[in-house]
Amino acid sequence: MSGDKPPRLELVERVDLPVVEASDLTVRNVAGRTEVLVVGDRTAHVASGEYEPGRGFTDWEVVDLSSLPGWPLPPHDSQLEAIAVDGGSLVAIMREDPPFVLVADTTTGTVVANIRLLAPADSPLAGSWDDPSSRGEGLVLLRDGRLLVAKEKRPRALIEFAPVGSDGRGLSREILLGPDESWDAPTGAVDYAAVAMWKLRGAAKQALDDISSMTIGPNRDLWLLSDKSRSLARVSLDVPLAPTTGEIRELAEIWRLPKGTEKPEGVAAIDDDTILVALDTVSMLQNGVIARRPSN
Repeated sequence: MSGDKPPRLELVERVDLPVVEASDLTVRNVAGRTEVLVVGDRTAHVASGEYEPGRGFTDWEVVDLSSLPGWPLPPHDSQLEAIAVDGGSLVAIMREDPPFVLVADTTTGTVVANIRLLAPADSPLAGSWDDPSSRGEGLVLLRDGRLLVAKEKRPRALIEFAPVGSDGRGLSREILLGPDESWDAPTGAVDYAAVAMWKLRGAAKQALDDISSMTIGPNRDLWLLSDKSRSLARVSLDVPLAPTTGEIRELAEIWRLPKGTEKPEGVAAIDDDTILVALDTVSMLQNGVIARRPSN
């Protein structure tokens, strides 16, 4: 990387997201429709709305997950930090402290799994999972029932979690869940362990002061959002990351967020050129930013 600043994304519009203190969002494409789901860390509410270019969001619906049978958290102290969906009816939501992922089925209206995220002494994450303010901030569903978690800081890293006793599979486009693919979710209370970790090193570490969110881009690479750096960066998976690699040194692209993008906490790819960023504010007005690469 040179000493020049990365280019800046172009602001398309500011939008309203009906969630207090939005912490993450994700996109599900259903029958040609773009459905956006947003979660916050104040309540157990998940908002879903359809996005149409030129029209914005329509038909917002808000679901209180705390009303679902088996929901284990209080309704007004969720600490929900990340959300991911499969191509079917599953929604996975991650809590930072204590660290676990809750999986709900939107068709049946039930909580199907409670996954504890562990860092045993023989795992690559051992000793780096104790700080309750520095755990998971981004979540992606992987094939074979595995999870990819973005760790915010100390260290900034991507972590593969799998059922206890599993080996690391590594990270590639082939292991990312397809847009129409159902996730092989466990059932009940289960323990997952960290089986592989890739720390940001070198130029990648210098570019991103933290990791606030993570999403799969249209080219099936990973995009990382940094709150502190006000930046979005692409991790290329042209060459898969082996479970023993242990680091990410280069970023394929780095973009600064539009001016005025304060407290960016969640990111999702709307289409090939457009992203949506959620802002962690107490207001539900203008707490979303839609941006794209400059046209020229």
